[in-house]
Amino acid sequence: MLLAFTTGCGLLTESGSQSVKKAEADPSAEQKKPDYSGLKIPEQLKSLDIMKGPGEYGGTSYDLKKIRPQLDKISAAISPDQLEARLIQMMGEDYRRHIKKYQDFDTSVIDIEAGPGSVKNIQVPEGQEVNIVILLDASGSMADKVDGGVKMDLAKSSVQDFVSNMPEGAHISLQVYGHKGSNSKSDKQISCNSIEEIYPLGAYDQTRFQSSLKSLKPAGWTPLAGAIQKAEKTLAGHTGDNTQNVVYVVSDGIETCDGDPVAAADKLHHSNIQAVVNIIGFDVDNEGQQALLEVANAGGGEYQTVKSKVDLEAYFEGEFKRLYDEWQKWAEVHEEKASIIAAHKLDHLDINHEDMKRLVEWEYNHFKDALTYLKEERKFEYELISEVESRIYERKEALSDYSYETKEQLQTEVQNNRDNLQDHVRNKRDEEQEKLNN
Repeated sequence: MLLAFTTGCGLLTESGSQSVKKAEADPSAEQKKPDYSGLKIPEQLKSLDIMKGPGEYGGTSYDLKKIRPQLDKISAAISPDQLEARLIQMMGEDYRRHIKKYQDFDTSVIDIEAGPGSVKNIQVPEGQEVNIVILLDASGSMADKVDGGVKMDLAKSSVQDFVSNMPEGAHISLQVYGHKGSNSKSDKQISCNSIEEIYPLGAYDQTRFQSSLKSLKPAGWTPLAGAIQKAEKTLAGHTGDNTQNVVYVVSDGIETCDGDPVAAADKLHHSNIQAVVNIIGFDVDNEGQQALLEVANAGGGEYQTVKSKVDLEAYFEGEFKRLYDEWQKWAEVHEEKASIIAAHKLDHLDINHEDMKRLVEWEYNHFKDALTYLKEERKFEYELISEVESRIYERKEALSDYSYETKEQLQTEVQNNRDNLQDHVRNKRDEEQEKLNN
């Protein structure tokens, strides 16, 4: 009898002490009372008594010194149903936390716009500001003809095309200079002071923008430095890490109003506005090209010379492609972010499954130890113990299967959402690049 009693207690004590240590280290132990009022019992678990929470000695309350006296009180005449219920009441674990995690799990991978949409509707990323100031030379020489037509008409047309293809949400400003007076010395002061923002910095409106361009005619001198200074005033206050300021100067000549456009561009670029100044030299001689190149270098931008309508349109198309690639890179960053978030969510599901599976094993081992004690120390009938052992095994399998199947289903949803989003981004990129190629 002594030997049997020692063996029986040894079984119960070994399993129990290990379980207590594991339970105390269990990261899923409740820190505060959660709300399970809206929890739905999974269909495959409806036959199990799992919605009442942990048993009296479940979880970290597992205590052999208190459990054994309770087992000693159980009558050997108890039915299988009653014994199973009693064991659950005493040592059942709480699975509601893990079930709630599954039921509340969000399988979406990232909040993101569906994509750029079309070439003309690329979105500026949320939280970003893009300001584009176009300085259009309206000096008298812009009335000259080049291959394809009058310089001013070709510049207007190309500027209109360029602006209409700007990202949705970008702010546009159109400023002209040298559009008053004439290029005679008597009108120099009037012309050099003629710098005007004919389309105020704001969202692009095709009708208003076209109207601003329509009546514009080339007239006088070239106050390039003054125009850059005017752009600086326009962009004042538009600063910060999330702001991008770009200035495009479309001109056919150098400064003729005694200003210093190199100094003006350098000041604008190195101010807190940090604008990039790009120069498009339209049918400029060698001396003029060198002067405009210095302006672009001082402004941290690029100088491009064009000779005709085709060249100017090609330049603007190239600029749009560059901007489009930047937005596409932004989309690719979010594509990568979707992969990272999906990986984290897959890991969270694995962790929840492993935690629940471990809890199932703990509960099963506690039940088994108790049944072993009742069989070996209390001499309960073999048929009774065998029947209840079968039931607790079925309970273990049902809980394990539920957790595994639910984890697999949710992980599949996460992976599908990630793959669908990435496919959409890639397809949109290919579609828009194909349009640009055509």
